[in-house]
Order: sequence, then structure tokens, then C-alpha cells
Amino acid sequence: MRRPVFRAELIKLKRSSTWLIALILPSLAVVTGTINLANNKDALDSGWASFTSQVVLFYGLLFYSMGISLLAATVWRMEHRGTNWNLLLTTTAQPLRLVLVKTAVILLLVALMQAVLIAGTAISGAFILGLDGPFPWQFAVVGLLALIAAIPLTAAQSLLSMLLRSFAAPVALCLLGCVIGIAAVTSTALRPVGYVLPQAINTRALNLGSTAISQSGGLTVTDVAPLLMTSICIGALLIWLTMILIRIVKLR
Repeated sequence: MRRPVFRAELIKLKRSSTWLIALILPSLAVVTGTINLANNKDALDSGWASFTSQVVLFYGLLFYSMGISLLAATVWRMEHRGTNWNLLLTTTAQPLRLVLVKTAVILLLVALMQAVLIAGTAISGAFILGLDGPFPWQFAVVGLLALIAAIPLTAAQSLLSMLLRSFAAPVALCLLGCVIGIAAVTSTALRPVGYVLPQAINTRALNLGSTAISQSGGLTVTDVAPLLMTSICIGALLIWLTMILIRIVKLR
């Protein structure tokens, strides 16, 4: 991966409004979590535990995965405009490097999403809701683990956004995956799907130790290690598949 390629992608982001997605979606999750807790203080009376569970509830089920799909579609959109795709395929090694660079850039934006989520939760809980006690460090750890768990969906959406010229199609497919993912983490019959579906992996990771979805498990080695290993393996497989497919496209 050469620096000029990565730098060029960063310049594209700087000149676009892509980064706004990484700011708005986690902020929306913090706002909805704050409103839910403020309106249900009698039922949600466990302080930080209740608040963080409310923040990641919709974020883990929908916002996080959909944010990744929007970021991936936006990052690849430039390559499908005009003759950019044909120019890209005339180079020898650039397409392969570009796959890695695009994935890295998307993950960088996902990391920004997580940073905004953690910082926003801490600020809202301490200064708006006035919750007692220190900010739970476990929430920050979960945010970091969820970044690793996002690798499969990042790779999958990058692949779809590379292959499909339509901006909306990959996002719609991700939404369908979110619906299936919700069923996978809440239904016993579909639970096996939750271990391989990227959207469900995101949901499970963000709800580690949460009271919202108990089936996600806790911050223990037995729960975290398989989740991370699965994420890395599936992500690597999808990135490898993307590189194979871009070679095939190049030959057309």
C-alpha cells in the first residue's frame, strides 16, 4: 500500500462531506439514548449501565451497520463516475492497492464514528443526565472491539460498492442484512446466523455486557475471543475475494 494512494483517498474525503456521516449517526444514537433514559428514569434506574445500553440499542441494530454501508458507497462512488473505472483498470498494480486503501479509509471513518459515540456518551451522561460515578471504561473497550468486529461488514460493503455502480443498491442490501441480523440476535432458531452475518456480528459486539441484548454475552475471553477471530477471518476472506474479483473485472 503506497502512501500516495492513501493520501489521495484522504484528500478526496477532505473535499467531500463523507465524514459528516461518521459524525451524525453516532450523535443521533447518543441523542436517542439520552431522550429514552430521561423519559424512563423509573424503569431505567441503573445509571451508566442503563444509559450505555440505550445508546447502543438502535446504534448496534441499525445505525452502525448502515453507517458503514453509506461510508463504503460514498468512498467508492468517485470510481464509478465518468471514465474513472476504465482508467483505474488500465493500471497494473493500482486496483489491488486500491482495494486495501479503500478498506483502510472506510475503517478510519468507522473509528471516527466510534470515537464520537464514546465521547458523546461520556459528555451526555456526565453533563446532561448528571449520572453518578465515573464513566465506565468497559464501554470504551466495547467500542474498540466493535471496530474490529466491523471488518467483515466493511469488507463486504466495500466489495458490493466496488461491483455495483448504484449508490443505493449496496446500502439497501445492508439494510436487508440488518433486518436478518436483528432476527439472528433475538431468535433462538436463527442464532447460528448471528455468528457469520456481518451485521449481526456488529450487533453482538456493540452489546457485549449490555443489558439490552443479553444473548450478546459479556466482556469475557470466552465471549470476546471467538467474536474477534471470526471477524478477522471473515474480513480477510472478503478482502481476498475482492482482490480476486477486481482482477476478473480487469480482464473484461
